[in-house]
Amino acid sequence: MKKRIAAIDGDMVVYRAGFASETEIKWEDDIWTLQSSEPEMKVIVDDMIEYAVDQTQADDYLMVFSDKRNFRYNIYSEYKANRKNKRKPLGLQSITDWAFETHNGVRKNNLEADDVIGMLCCSQDNYVAVSGDKDFGTLNCEWFNFLKAETSHTTEEEADYNHLVQTLSGDSVDGFSGAKGIGAVTAMKLLDKHGATWSTVVDAYESKGQTEEDALLNARLSYILRSPKEYNEKEGEITLWKPKS
Repeated sequence: MKKRIAAIDGDMVVYRAGFASETEIKWEDDIWTLQSSEPEMKVIVDDMIEYAVDQTQADDYLMVFSDKRNFRYNIYSEYKANRKNKRKPLGLQSITDWAFETHNGVRKNNLEADDVIGMLCCSQDNYVAVSGDKDFGTLNCEWFNFLKAETSHTTEEEADYNHLVQTLSGDSVDGFSGAKGIGAVTAMKLLDKHGATWSTVVDAYESKGQTEEDALLNARLSYILRSPKEYNEKEGEITLWKPKS
């Protein structure tokens, strides 16, 4: 019997641990400083991993991290550009390096953590994805959302539907906007009324004065890899998403 393995979103774990360990300190003359404790960060990471493994009943786990750059920057230069001025937690690089070395770290050339987890969990039923990122709803696999303490078993049909919703509505967190004026609720209404197909998506974009090329760009930015066949590990090259014929 295959071991059950939790593929944990390492990016999210270390970010949350970093911010959680920060403390504001007020000194004389109304001077404030911010400090962080690396030992405390490590305890938080350890606790989060223990919780994820326990809740998923996993026999083992991996901590998956994003590469410094990924293929999405190559197809859209403004990808995540809205995050450039946002402060990162203190000690992020140090705790990331420690977690990678200590907790079975995995990182793939030119991929985000989501993509690596997607390839593992969608192609092998003994893997379970662990993340608090809503984007994992676009993956046809078992997913434990550790922020909500909820487990989902998403079918391929549901994952495809969720991907089209995100193609239409975009992702403000990652810096791409989708079809103008269409949010997630409107996107679901359109797909439910006209069919969860690529033609429905294109029609929605064109009704907003945009093009099929705009729709395709958003679809490729929001698509998380699901199969090792979509990735050439030696070259770090990706087979970009294409609409189903």
